[in-house]
Amino acid sequence: MKHTVIERRNALGVRSITVYLVGAGLWLTGGLWLIFHHFMVHQTELGPSPDPLEHWWLATHGAFAFVSLWTMGLLWGVHVVRHWRAGRHRITGALLFATLAILIVSGYLLYYLGGDKSRALTSVVHWAIGLALPIPFLVHWLVRSR
Repeated sequence: MKHTVIERRNALGVRSITVYLVGAGLWLTGGLWLIFHHFMVHQTELGPSPDPLEHWWLATHGAFAFVSLWTMGLLWGVHVVRHWRAGRHRITGALLFATLAILIVSGYLLYYLGGDKSRALTSVVHWAIGLALPIPFLVHWLVRSR
């Protein structure tokens, strides 16, 4: 069964919106966790105490991270392979994919690393690259739209 041009464009629009919403949600919840973790600490009689919302920002970030893995699989199947074979935007696509891979690995390590020193270093790497992620995304997107 052949799809009409309109059906294909609608599917592409839904996929694009999904990718943008998941990416924005992931970036926003990570940024909010960072703000609440470092700047919203409450002083009590027993010492510093995290803001109650810090946990929820981290849990929501984890949920978005899980969905982002599905989204990356979707992108791989409908976008990456096709454009790689066509030789289109390989440099910016590879940079974006490598950045996402570093975030995935560092996020995994944050969950499973035990040592305080290695965990602290991994955390800085993860949030610094995560905060900068819109840059390689926008470069890839702008090159695409030229």
